[in-house]
Amino acid sequence: MSLQKKADIAWWVLVISFWAQIVVLTLTTWWLHQEGRQPNVTIWLIRIVPLLCFAWGMHRRNLRQIAWLCFVCLLYFMMAVTEAMSPLRLWINDIEVALSVCVFVSAMLTIRWQAQAWRLATTEQ
Repeated sequence: MSLQKKADIAWWVLVISFWAQIVVLTLTTWWLHQEGRQPNVTIWLIRIVPLLCFAWGMHRRNLRQIAWLCFVCLLYFMMAVTEAMSPLRLWINDIEVALSVCVFVSAMLTIRWQAQAWRLATTEQ
């Protein structure tokens, strides 16, 4: 399989898991929230806006934006693991952990394979 094909697959996994993570964060803010937390717009925006800042760059395949998305995704991973280890945990907290790992790994592989494919394409010309 070519590097560009690998990069394309990793990018599609990134896009799907990125938007799935936003859907899960919305669900956990508005409907499936833990006890003691009331749903409100401020909490939802605090949880969603940092990810949405990288949506445009991710869809344009800007490798620098995707790299920064990796760093931000680690914050979501920490938050999800903390909620998943809580005594008040819900099943969707495990999905949050899995999606943040999926976003991180697919973003990392997209960066690696896309950069290698571009480097290979420039050396062949």
